[in-house]
Amino acid sequence: MPPRHPATHDAPGTPPRRAWPETTVVPRILRRPGRHVPFLTHWWQPGVYGSVPAVALWIVARLPAGLLVSLTGTAQAAAWLNHAGDTVFVTGWAASALLLWLTRRRPLPERNENLDVPPEPAPRPAPRRRPAA
Repeated sequence: MPPRHPATHDAPGTPPRRAWPETTVVPRILRRPGRHVPFLTHWWQPGVYGSVPAVALWIVARLPAGLLVSLTGTAQAAAWLNHAGDTVFVTGWAASALLLWLTRRRPLPERNENLDVPPEPAPRPAPRRRPAA
């Protein structure tokens, strides 16, 4: 018997059978309310990723002075590299703090269960009376 074509019909009016079921597309799962973007839950990543080059800059700044002068061409390279490492480190952790602040979970507003009854108005203060003259 010859092999069947992947999309042949068995009978008129019936849908075609597929020979390769693994080629079907899985429907995209919709997001549930309240889920967050995965990156924002990892608020610490900018700080960690900023710390790695900062540590590398600090290590390079502690190389012998002669080697730094030959690599960079300036005698102030150690100070510049230390300053750059400090800046990268602080910037990464400040970005992490900002992400942590922006992705914080805020409490839901309180719901008024009795929506049919309007809220009572605030009591008015009694008018001041002047003493009789």
